[in-house]
Amino acid sequence: MVKFTASVVTLAMAAAVTAAPAASSETIFSFASWVEDIIANPDTALSPEQAVAALPALSPPPSGDAAACLNDLARKGSAGTNCVVAQSAIQMCRIGGAELVGTKAEAGTYTVNCNDIARTGGLIFDTCYRADNTVKGSEFCITNSNIQVNIQGV
Repeated sequence: MVKFTASVVTLAMAAAVTAAPAASSETIFSFASWVEDIIANPDTALSPEQAVAALPALSPPPSGDAAACLNDLARKGSAGTNCVVAQSAIQMCRIGGAELVGTKAEAGTYTVNCNDIARTGGLIFDTCYRADNTVKGSEFCITNSNIQVNIQGV
């Protein structure tokens, strides 16, 4: 019985490993990386026209995905979780085609309850919702003006 159980466990683990999704190799265009490419090797970097043409990946996110991010952050905040911005930009949530990013310009680490990030996202929805069912925009956090909350596409 022990050998049989060990065999079943081994088989189950092998099935779990083979069923794991493959890692995505998708690369998202970044103007910051493009500038670094120009500095490192201007002869092989994209032209300005090519860089702008690479932008469709940054189209506004579907409002449902952005709303799911706000829901996620509000639930985390209700559980007492804080959102921390300790570097110039930090991804606070990414669901589907939406990304919620906190940014700061000043040195230092800024911490707020994730509810405040979600509330600020709600303000972005109120002012930046589009007729094509997308939303994209930014606002300063309602409780800490050192943090800017950005809803953007990925």
